Amino acid sequence: MLVISLLFRFQAEDTAASASLGSEQAWAAAMSGVEEALRVAATAASGATDWQDNPGAFRERLVFEDGGENWYFSVFSPGGGDALNEVRHGLTDEASKLNVNYSSSANLEKLPRVSPTMAAALIDFLDADDIPESEGAEQEYYSALARPYTIRNGPLASLDELLLVRGFTAEILHGAAAIPANATNAEPPTATANARPARGLSQFLTVASYDLNPDGDGWDRTNLNDPAAPLPATELLPPAVTNFIFALQTNGVTLSHPADLLEATLPVKDAKGVETELTSGVGKAELAAVLELFTATDDYFTDGLINVNTASATVLATLPGVDEALAETIVSARGALGPDRKTTIAWLYQEGVLNAAKFKALAPLLTARSAQFTFQVIGYGLPSGRFRVLEAGIDVTGGERRVTYLRDVTRRGLPFTIASEGDGQMTKHESPNTKAQRSSKLQAPNPKEAPSAKLQMPRRASIHPRANWDLELGTSLELGAWVLELSSPEVNRG
Repeated sequence: MLVISLLFRFQAEDTAASASLGSEQAWAAAMSGVEEALRVAATAASGATDWQDNPGAFRERLVFEDGGENWYFSVFSPGGGDALNEVRHGLTDEASKLNVNYSSSANLEKLPRVSPTMAAALIDFLDADDIPESEGAEQEYYSALARPYTIRNGPLASLDELLLVRGFTAEILHGAAAIPANATNAEPPTATANARPARGLSQFLTVASYDLNPDGDGWDRTNLNDPAAPLPATELLPPAVTNFIFALQTNGVTLSHPADLLEATLPVKDAKGVETELTSGVGKAELAAVLELFTATDDYFTDGLINVNTASATVLATLPGVDEALAETIVSARGALGPDRKTTIAWLYQEGVLNAAKFKALAPLLTARSAQFTFQVIGYGLPSGRFRVLEAGIDVTGGERRVTYLRDVTRRGLPFTIASEGDGQMTKHESPNTKAQRSSKLQAPNPKEAPSAKLQMPRRASIHPRANWDLELGTSLELGAWVLELSSPEVNRG
């Protein structure tokens, strides 16, 4: 009995050691996916959306072989539909969503399942005063709950904080996603994919979108409202435009956005006191250059802008003056444009989608670029099927690469079927029908293109004011020196 007991213990320890090693390797493979996401997002050309659906860069990428296992990663995001089991191999830009921290109740009420009472409660949760909106809820309401708590009274740091707002539930926010019953904290699961129900409001909402005031090349734009700012020396602007800007500054007229120059007029008096009407000279041909060269503020950050090139019709319809028909027209029109046309929001006017008045009203709320992204990545080994699933947020604003959010969500289970196409062999993780359907679409992973499994965290990630670390460990796992470094006091943990 003693010998049998010792043999059992040795076998258990050997199994535990193997499981721990496999977990570390799956984690390293997943972090290679995070590194690849940073690379693709940071190097994407202006106006291009190579990061949105790119199976060549993000699907079943071989990282390394250790003799007995082949380790892969796949980066994925929810697909275009409402079902959680629909995925695309790419990133989700936060600028395609409505930023709840900079939205009005009128914007929020246009979203599905958001009632006027929910919108009012959210506004009260965010604003700094204690005066409730009509149908809203301030601190007095939350203090009277069975388990009272203090409300934010400021911008949300995480979308999950919406669960603290009256009326918002996990099912409304994230859909009816269920944690698989076979997930444990002891060992990574190796089960097949779980069916996922419909998605929630989180597909339309964010707290992380912002843009920089400099132009696409990183140069500061000229503030139209600053008479001391020299006008840019460029052949893109005719004399009529520069003369009009000079007249605005001379007469003390301020603008809220460069788009205000579009088809603008200004009554001025000549040397004899005769009043004439001066035109801006900004039309379809000049609009893109004006938006690129000028600004109307000295603020470095602009929060909550919506990317007109990537936002869904549902999100676009939350904008003031935009109904469902116009939102669908915008989505349809941008599908026919090339990346070079979508480097600026000017195409909305140039293509006749919006008239001058509507464009000037919406321009301060829109952008044509994205720099903050979220996604999930699975690192896995075959033939064992061990895996880790990470949820991540990244920020490549201004060319800097930062991981702003990281969570281990392995305990939710396998997000989809995993299989190796490299050797043409079917594994226990996919059925013959699935194999047949997918084999004609996928190419074998190329080991020569496999990225490194080692991810060096940018130092700015720990001090960036917008970093929001949230590391949720789904299993008992020693995460290694890389994550131990994240535990240093200088890291801003969400």
